[in-house]
Amino acid sequence: MRKEKISLKIGEVYLIEVIAGKIKDFFEEIILIITNNSFKYQFPGIRTVTDVVPGKGPLGGIYTGLLVSQSKYNFICACDMPLLNLNLLKFMVSQINENDAVIPIIKGFTEPLHSVYSKNCLPAIKYQLQIGDLKIKNFFPRIKCKYIPEDKIKKYDPCLLSFFNLNTPQVLELAKNLYNTM
Repeated sequence: MRKEKISLKIGEVYLIEVIAGKIKDFFEEIILIITNNSFKYQFPGIRTVTDVVPGKGPLGGIYTGLLVSQSKYNFICACDMPLLNLNLLKFMVSQINENDAVIPIIKGFTEPLHSVYSKNCLPAIKYQLQIGDLKIKNFFPRIKCKYIPEDKIKKYDPCLLSFFNLNTPQVLELAKNLYNTM
């Protein structure tokens, strides 16, 4: 994309508003947008927070989100994943039990920006940030993870649309078409 993903729209609605609209009744706390810079967009009912540790990418965003959240468990997703599936989210949340994180696996890869994390992850993430390793998955061995395999995910989201993220203008157009048919 040649612009900030947070500024993308499906029709007249910002992606973040699409995501918020899908999950607002499912989660108790207001959605947090974690941003690395001064945030020029304001969305009613959506709280924005600046990174506690700037310049650390998505790992820093997860850290900030967990740090400022009122909830022990938090669903974290990227701002460019508007085709979330509530049934899948409900299933993922049901799997938390005594785990620190619930992480989907798609095509053999973890999906850390569509996962549930507990505040118990904070020390492991803080360590990861301190050593300068910004790969999200690298703190997973230091926490208790429940990995959800693709075959279980497909029971709730057969086409895996929840993991569809927008990286090109062509993919954005495809997402608009898919969203309009949902």
